[in-house]
Amino acid sequence: MTENDIPWLDCMDGFKYSQEPYPDAMFEEAERREAENKALEALDKLHEENSEGMKQLAEIERPFYRFFAVEYFGTGEGMSFWLKACRNYELYDGKDYEMERFKEFIGESFFFGGIEEPTEEVFRTQYAALIPDYVSKMLDKKDQPGFIWETHYHFNYS
Repeated sequence: MTENDIPWLDCMDGFKYSQEPYPDAMFEEAERREAENKALEALDKLHEENSEGMKQLAEIERPFYRFFAVEYFGTGEGMSFWLKACRNYELYDGKDYEMERFKEFIGESFFFGGIEEPTEEVFRTQYAALIPDYVSKMLDKKDQPGFIWETHYHFNYS
């Protein structure tokens, strides 16, 4: 089929428009896009209706404190523990400032690979002997808005 075989419609705007029927693929694509747009609109509506509840749920599920720990044992070097407990705030600008502060506290990047974030139960059980009673009582209260506790213990066995 050549261009001359296609029926054209001359319009007043000076353009010629094809009177050839649209291929089925174009209708299928239009239907797919319409369904996609409806799904996105429904999702937006659902988000608008439930966003406050979702935020509250996230607050309930998020632990009050975060815990960090590094244990290092080197033959002839002894045993070191770096421990931190702090409030569990949301990330700011997508950055984990508490982790960055813990790394600054540790100081040497060699130890960063050993950083763990245990749950409160694991932290308080595993390091119970290293957590002072006063700090333990503060952790029990869960009312410290700016609470940060960091400590470094080194035990030399030589």
